[in-house]
Amino acid sequence: MEAFFKTHKYLVEHLYSPVRRGLMDEIDWNDRLIGIKGSRGVGKTTFLLDYAREHFGADNKECLYINLNHFYFTERTLVDFASEFRAKGGKVLLIDQVFKYSGWSKELRYCYDNFTDLKIIFSGSSVMRLKEENPDLSGKVVSYNLRGFSFREFFNLMSGNSFPAYTFEEILVGHQEIAKGICSVGKPMAYFQDYLHHGFYPFFLEIG
Repeated sequence: MEAFFKTHKYLVEHLYSPVRRGLMDEIDWNDRLIGIKGSRGVGKTTFLLDYAREHFGADNKECLYINLNHFYFTERTLVDFASEFRAKGGKVLLIDQVFKYSGWSKELRYCYDNFTDLKIIFSGSSVMRLKEENPDLSGKVVSYNLRGFSFREFFNLMSGNSFPAYTFEEILVGHQEIAKGICSVGKPMAYFQDYLHHGFYPFFLEIG
C-alpha cells in the first residue's frame, strides 16, 4: 500500500496539466461511484490526477490513485485493496484503466454496496459497458464522457486567454458581442489549422 501512496505523491507533484478541463465542473462529485469514459489519448489519467491535486493535494492519504494494469492486481483483488485503503483512512479511490482487471464491474458493485464511506472514481474505454448495459452497475454508477480538447480549450492554451464556454442560447442572443470580445484580444483563426492538425488530443503537450 505504501508504494502506491509514494507513486500517487510523485504523479500528483509532477503533473503537467496547463488546461483545466470543463468536465471538472460538470460532474457531481457527491456521487459515490463515478465513471469517466473516453477514447485513448484524451487525458483520462491526467484528469484523475488533476482531481486529486485540486481536491486533496499530493500528501493527503485520504485520496489514492491506482492503475489496475499494475501487476500487483494479478495476485490481489480490488475488493481487498479497497478494504485495506479504507482501514488506513482512505476516502476516495481513483482507479485508472479499470477494464484491464477481470471482473471489475462485480467488484466495483461489491465496493459500492459494502463500503458506503468510500467514493470510487474510475476511468475506462469509451466503449466500456456501464449503466443499463451492465447489470452489476445499473442504477449505481454515474458516467461521464471526457472528450479531447475543444477548440476553445486549445485556443485558450495557445494564446494565453481564458475565454469561458457559452451556451447555445447565449450565442444566439449575443454572438456579435461575444465575437467582438474574443477578436479584440486574440485571433482564433490563426490557431484553427493547428487545432485541426494536432490540437484535439493532449499528446502535443508532451512534445519537446
